[in-house]
Amino acid sequence: MLDYLSILSVAVPVYLTMAAGALARRTGLLKPEADTSLMKLSVMLLTPALIIERVVGNPAVMKLAPVLIAAGLGYTLVVIGIALTYFVAPLIGLKKGEGRRTFSVACGLQNYGFVAIPLVTALFPDKGTLGVLFTFTLGVELACWTAGVGLLTGLDKAPWRLALNAPVLTIIVSLLLNFTGLHIYVPLVAHNTFAMLGACAVPLAVLLIGASIADLWGQASIRWNVAVFSPVLRLGIIPIAFLATAYFLPITTELKRVIVVQAAMPSAVFNIMIARLYGGHAPTAVQVVIATTLVSCVSTPLVIAWGLKLVGV
Repeated sequence: MLDYLSILSVAVPVYLTMAAGALARRTGLLKPEADTSLMKLSVMLLTPALIIERVVGNPAVMKLAPVLIAAGLGYTLVVIGIALTYFVAPLIGLKKGEGRRTFSVACGLQNYGFVAIPLVTALFPDKGTLGVLFTFTLGVELACWTAGVGLLTGLDKAPWRLALNAPVLTIIVSLLLNFTGLHIYVPLVAHNTFAMLGACAVPLAVLLIGASIADLWGQASIRWNVAVFSPVLRLGIIPIAFLATAYFLPITTELKRVIVVQAAMPSAVFNIMIARLYGGHAPTAVQVVIATTLVSCVSTPLVIAWGLKLVGV
C-alpha cells in the first residue's frame, strides 16, 4: 500500500518541473513564440509514441469490454462534474454570461494527461495502469468536445470531431492492433524507438504548462468566489463521485488506480483555450486553473493516498 510520503515524493517532481517551466518563461529561456511548435511536437509526435509504446501489446487492454468500461466511466465522470458545478455555480454568484458555464467546464474537466501520466507512471510502473489511463482518456476527450464545448456553444454546434485528434486516433489504432492480434508483428526496434520518443513527451508538456501558468499569473483581478470555490469543487466534492465509482463498481485494479489519480487532478490548462475559442469567459477559466493547480500541490498526494487505501489497491 502506498503511503502519503511515497506519493508526495512522486508528486513533488511533477510540480517542480512545472515550476521550472514557469521560471524558464520568466527568465526568457523559454520564449512564448516557441510554445506552439513545441506543443505540436508533443501532441503530434511524442505523445502518440508514448501511447503506442504503452498500449500496443499491453495485457490490460487486450479485450474490448474493459476498454469500453474505462472509456464510458471517463465520459460519465466528467459529465457528472460539469453538471454538478453548473447547478452549484449560481449559489456562489455566477450567472450565465458572467462565467457560470466556463466555471462549470473548467471545474468538471480535470487534467487527464500531462500531470496524470507522470504520476501514474511513477506510482504504478507496470504498463497496465498507464494503458488503462489512455483508454479512460477516450471518454474524457469525448466529454470535453460534447458536454464541455457543447455547454459553451450549444450541443448542435459542439465540434465533437475534434475529439478525433492525434493522441485519440493513436489510442484507437493501438487498441485495434491488440484486438486483432496484429500487435505481435510490431518489432522490438519499433517499441524501443517509441519508448525513446515517448519519454520526452511528458517533461516537455509539463514545462509548457508551467510556462503557460506563468503567462496567466496576474492577468485578471481575483474573483474570490471563483478562487475559493473552484478548489473546493474540483478537489473536494467532485472527487467523491470518482472515489465512489472506484469503491462500489466491480472494475479492474488498474482502472481503480486510474480513477483515484484522476479524482485528485486539478483543472486542465486546456480549459483556458476552450474558453477563449468557444465563447467562454476566459478570466474565469484562468482563475480556476491557477487556483486548483496551487491547491493540488498539497491536496493531490492526500487524495491519492486516502483514495488508494479506501478502494484497497
